[in-house]
Amino acid sequence: MSRPPKMGTPKQPNPQSKTHSLTFEKKNQDMIKLPKYARVQKRPIPHAPIASPYAGSNVPKTVYVSTKSPFMSAVKRVQKLLRQAEKRATASVDLSNSKLRDRQRLAQLAQSWEQISKEEVFVKATGRAMEKALSVGRWFEERGGEYTVRVKTGSVLVVDDVVEDEEVRKAVVEEGEEGVKSQGGKEGTKNTGDEEMTDTTGGDAAKPRSKTAAKKRKRAANAAVKMDEEELPETRTRWVNMVEVAVALK
Repeated sequence: MSRPPKMGTPKQPNPQSKTHSLTFEKKNQDMIKLPKYARVQKRPIPHAPIASPYAGSNVPKTVYVSTKSPFMSAVKRVQKLLRQAEKRATASVDLSNSKLRDRQRLAQLAQSWEQISKEEVFVKATGRAMEKALSVGRWFEERGGEYTVRVKTGSVLVVDDVVEDEEVRKAVVEEGEEGVKSQGGKEGTKNTGDEEMTDTTGGDAAKPRSKTAAKKRKRAANAAVKMDEEELPETRTRWVNMVEVAVALK
């Protein structure tokens, strides 16, 4: 009755990238922009605890894949979970019972195989590890039609810590305050086309300065002073692309 998957000598499929053909919804348009003195420290992406291979069919079986996960290790974990699913489905079928008619035996077998085909193992990965998850799915697709494989894309909301560098912040704010003072200390300007001629208090010759550059410096200075008045958030949320590869026995 048991139909164990063919083990053989597994080989990883050619790493032809398929992630570029997947479609993901863009959700990070409104991310908080951080100042120069702050950096993002990524937290591990949380996920549900890994279920036991012997848990019932109502408990989802998931294999999480990272960039460091060995390819064949992920494949063998999926195979183990599928073998346990097959054992659960066929445990109630008793072919040795002579009292059962052939029609009843066939009905039980059909019901068990239907249950097997519905119990999927999910291979999940995010970011750069998605290609490895897809490679696991391709490996099962190439096993002569013994498995069904489907791919689903999505996204996961993650929380990162915002870390502040006090020394850099102090330097940025001081630079901004000096910029504001210098903007307010001009004695006069004379417009000549796209440049402005600034007269200095020491009687030096007027020096040309781009209006655009002056405006940029002023905006940067005002922004630096404003930063000093605002409280930096402790965390920042973002969406990470995720792929889910579902594998089941046919």
